[in-house]
Amino acid sequence: MKILFVLLFCYTQYLNAAESDLTLTNGKYTNLSAGSQYLSDNNFGIVDVLSLPQNHWSTNSVNNFNLGYTDQTFWVKVDFVLPNNNRTYLIEIAYPVLDSLKLYLMQEDDVLSYAKLGDKQRFNDRLIKHHNFILPIKKEVNGPLSLYIQVESTSAVQLPIRLWEQAEFYETDQLNTLFLGIYFGLMSIMVIYNIFMYVSLKDETFLYYVVYVSAIIAFYFSLSGLAFRYLWQESLWWNDQSILFFLVAAVLAGTFFIIKLLELQKNSLILYRGCLVISLIGICLLFASMYFTYGTMIRVIILYASVACAWGVITRTVKLFEGTHFSTYYSLAWNAALCGGLILAANKLNFLPNNWFTEHALTIGTSIEVACLSFAMAERINSERRKRFVAQARSMTEIRKANQRLESEVINRTKELQTAYDKLKHISRIDELTQIFNRRSLNDALNTECLRAKRFGHSVSLLMIDIDHFKKINDTYGHQCGDKCIAHIADVLKNTCTRAGDVIARYGGEEFCILLPECNEGDAFELAEQVRKHTEASLVRFENSVIKLTVSIGIATRWGVDLEPHQLVKQSDMALYFAKQHGRNQVSLGSVLDT
Repeated sequence: MKILFVLLFCYTQYLNAAESDLTLTNGKYTNLSAGSQYLSDNNFGIVDVLSLPQNHWSTNSVNNFNLGYTDQTFWVKVDFVLPNNNRTYLIEIAYPVLDSLKLYLMQEDDVLSYAKLGDKQRFNDRLIKHHNFILPIKKEVNGPLSLYIQVESTSAVQLPIRLWEQAEFYETDQLNTLFLGIYFGLMSIMVIYNIFMYVSLKDETFLYYVVYVSAIIAFYFSLSGLAFRYLWQESLWWNDQSILFFLVAAVLAGTFFIIKLLELQKNSLILYRGCLVISLIGICLLFASMYFTYGTMIRVIILYASVACAWGVITRTVKLFEGTHFSTYYSLAWNAALCGGLILAANKLNFLPNNWFTEHALTIGTSIEVACLSFAMAERINSERRKRFVAQARSMTEIRKANQRLESEVINRTKELQTAYDKLKHISRIDELTQIFNRRSLNDALNTECLRAKRFGHSVSLLMIDIDHFKKINDTYGHQCGDKCIAHIADVLKNTCTRAGDVIARYGGEEFCILLPECNEGDAFELAEQVRKHTEASLVRFENSVIKLTVSIGIATRWGVDLEPHQLVKQSDMALYFAKQHGRNQVSLGSVLDT
């Protein structure tokens, strides 16, 4: 965690330097939000806006443009000058959850660039594939320019507008990606570690902790726009609702985690009931977030999360006075999460300015929280271990007996798992109806034999077998009769093909395959003829009917360095198709088709 704090400090200083110097010559970005002008939309179009007198515009007097949560649509105007240095510039709007943006880059009365952006638009429609909104400016554009933005959003209306040189933008973006990578990486490591702890100790506390941290990861992944960029580019509805869903899920999982960690059900009935009330409200909001709009739910959920965090602080305070040994870590953790959440909420509600710290307060807070909660659980484990040592000193005999019983249970459990594994392995490789290999087993064997054949230079033959007029059998006698015919053909194949090393498998439906390693085309043809004749000579009895079956067979034989499994299957399938097209109940050679 010390490394994380050092990186956070360095990153903060780096971005603070970027905020303090806003000229393009310093190699950073220009903050276009400072001094921008805005007005309420009133259903204006770009032509209407251009014709408005200056006194209709309000000036943004702070460094960042933030109007909080509002249902209104706004026009924002920014004037700036580009030098004639033949460089490529980018305009970035660094808030990825805005619903709708229409950007007009103008020089005098000419529209140089237009872009329709927002998370209500398909991600692939963006000019530059980035989780923030980017408008490129062509190299040949210079001089005084005006940027008009029409913005509408059910989330907070924030417009951090930045003008970048292209090279500097991508350089800084790499640093941003590194920071997010460190954050998600550390959080993911904690998830994986505690999954192993849960598997090892079977303590539900670790499971709730895993769900809680996973929900935080998913929430911030959605809030940062990375989820829209990498996971659900086509799902516009879920892109909005996922933020609400994961935020409620995080609070809900955190509440259950508190109950288990502090053992509230045993130690404090009042605190336990309060957590239950918060949990029930969270479950209701969890389902409501899937049906109501983002704008309707976000204010309610922010209030709910704040109340839940406040209740968490009350809980830790009570337990701290009661002398719970690991409540100090828990107290630090919940305070960090509460402060981060409140700062982020105040930022979105326009109570605090929009800067790097307020945007990432929740990230920093949850990082501290996750680390402290891990220490709390470690302390909890140590406490339980000390109790076990005390119990061991008092009653060694009982512990030995418990260990013996545990060893016996482990042995029995291992045997059961091994038996289940063997049974599952058998089921996964054997076709249930015919009790021969399934297609998965055939593919494995085919790949193996082809590799051996290429190494040692021998041939491999594959027979593709299909029951003739099988659909007619199903339509006439029913699917139970069809299953009996399939099982009958499988028995014929097993009785006919008795050579060691040959693989008989059900390929799918009424199709079968026989893999013949080290078998030339002549021997394969003889075996195919035996299969065909034995099938023709056999009868299937179903209820009061006697059914005579025939099969069509395609043969493919290959060898040498050109031997590939898919080519072998393709050639045998083509040969089978030829046999079915020319009368059925016959054997066709793939080599004849090739010539």
